[in-house]
Amino acid sequence: MRNLSFSKSDSNLMIRRKEILEDMEKYKELLHDFNKSLDKEPENSDLWTDKGLVLFLLGSYDEALDACNRAIQLNSDNAVAWNNKGISLHSLERYDEALEACERSIQINSEFSDAWNNKGNALNCLNRHEEALDSCNHALLLDPEYGDAWNNKGNALNCLGRFDEALDAFDRAILIEKMIVEADK
Repeated sequence: MRNLSFSKSDSNLMIRRKEILEDMEKYKELLHDFNKSLDKEPENSDLWTDKGLVLFLLGSYDEALDACNRAIQLNSDNAVAWNNKGISLHSLERYDEALEACERSIQINSEFSDAWNNKGNALNCLNRHEEALDSCNHALLLDPEYGDAWNNKGNALNCLGRFDEALDAFDRAILIEKMIVEADK
């Protein structure tokens, strides 16, 4: 039998894998809790919204979409449910529908930076990069420290051939991510 050795990056990968599995177990527990709560309050739009997010985090995009649709059926003005529907549709590569859901979220709450960012992400996937850039910039006006919006802005700029600006946006996203990681320590 051969000896195994792990490089630092290999050991970091093993640690991260363990963290991901622990997170998934927590999400499964949360899902169980939401199901119990929904047994008592089946008409609670916010519970359905939260259940949809947990299903999304577990990678169950079709089920997440079903939960978001139920939340919206119960409260058509639930901006978070519309946004979460958008990210579920995006993960299912249904970009036109994702865009529509994010736009509906923005109609309900024009100050919702997540919806602006996710709209930009859908637009990028639809090769509508100028519009994507505008959406990401709007998200960043609302939240200048929004790392995902900086990343999506970088993607739009890159696709537009504005490489120096794209690098600056990606650098900003990385800096914000590093600050978040440091704060969590």
